Amino acid sequence: MYIMARVKYTVRENKKLGKHSFYAVPIPNDTLTFAELCREACDNTSIEPSIMQAAVTDFMKVVQRNVLKGFRCNLGDKFLTVYPNLQCSVKDTDKVTATAKMVNAANGRSRLGCTVSIKFSQQFAAEVSWQKVDNRGVAIEEDNIVEEGKEHQPGGKPGGGGAGVNPPLPGGTVEG
Repeated sequence: MYIMARVKYTVRENKKLGKHSFYAVPIPNDTLTFAELCREACDNTSIEPSIMQAAVTDFMKVVQRNVLKGFRCNLGDKFLTVYPNLQCSVKDTDKVTATAKMVNAANGRSRLGCTVSIKFSQQFAAEVSWQKVDNRGVAIEEDNIVEEGKEHQPGGKPGGGGAGVNPPLPGGTVEG
């Protein structure tokens, strides 16, 4: 188990839904480069970072080629799955009734989907620690969300999550 830092987040208003609708937005600490991750992965091993980078680059080319062929590709054992995705839908208008025939890939958006395994998502939720900050990054004290006599739910209290602008889909799926 790794020790996690407190991940900062801020709160934004979702004005599309009207007044009094708010959601949490995580603030990343930074971005690690591919080279930095490969160097860290090689710590305490006999593998050279350049060899790791070459192997992972070749692996990702194979993943890309197979996703383009329509396959779901696992990235690690019970970690991530990358897959082809098509966003295309129709709905009734005042003048036209929508039909299945109207759905056409040419009018849709091709996207990659990525599913995070439930096991990894649950582990993250159990280990992550959050720190609320204001717009300047200054920490804001929060009330204790654990009610006396009740067990803490990983990731927050019941009923409090996933209402953001692009909430994850069930199973930790992120579309992008």
